[in-house]
Amino acid sequence: MSYVNVTNMSAPPPPGGRRRSAMKAARSRDVKDRRPAKKRMGFEPLILELKDKLRRDPKDFWTWDNLANLYYSEGYIHQALIIYKKALEILPDVPIVYLRMGIAFYRLARMQDAVEALLKAVALNPKLALAYYYLGFAYHHQGDAAESLRNFQEAHRCSPENLVVYHHLAENYLQLGRYKEAAELMKTLLRQTPDCLTAWSKLGFALYGLHENTEAAEAFREALRLNPSDRRCLNMLERLTDVPEI
Repeated sequence: MSYVNVTNMSAPPPPGGRRRSAMKAARSRDVKDRRPAKKRMGFEPLILELKDKLRRDPKDFWTWDNLANLYYSEGYIHQALIIYKKALEILPDVPIVYLRMGIAFYRLARMQDAVEALLKAVALNPKLALAYYYLGFAYHHQGDAAESLRNFQEAHRCSPENLVVYHHLAENYLQLGRYKEAAELMKTLLRQTPDCLTAWSKLGFALYGLHENTEAAEAFREALRLNPSDRRCLNMLERLTDVPEI
């Protein structure tokens, strides 16, 4: 029997950019399953099957882990965390479980708990790219741009083929005023994905920070070619090309 893998690198990083909306999203979980009964039918037999296995063998680590993953995949994040902890009582040094707990805490906007779990994951497995990836987001939500950047750099080192990390690296470079590094990174990304709107936009802001206004304007024009209604790029292009009358 196979279960949902909750740790794929393509998973979008919850919970958005605002702490208030993150907390609201977290509170909406684990309250009540409002889905129609037909949609729950595939979930409940699996739960019962796993619980039956645990009654027969309560020390079966992988069954506890699968049960936690199943609860997580159905949105019962608090319950999943309780079960992950039970799994760790049996095998305390499994990095993937700390990774999953870190992601679950992140989903609940419990950033410090997320950081602690994810740090444990990378202590056990320093090549766990996804743990660094979520550490980057957790530190970002805590307002620590330097630590966020360092962990995204580690994620990139462990998984250089993951182009998504480029954007988060550039975001931190921009926040820290390291415009040259942000510009170089976005140029590298654009050589591989020339129609990436976000890369053109970030390149524009990086070049603007370097006072290379002509090149910045060109970058914003490229972004607007891809999305003519991008308000931030429109405003920046207007600022760069608006010459006051004498």
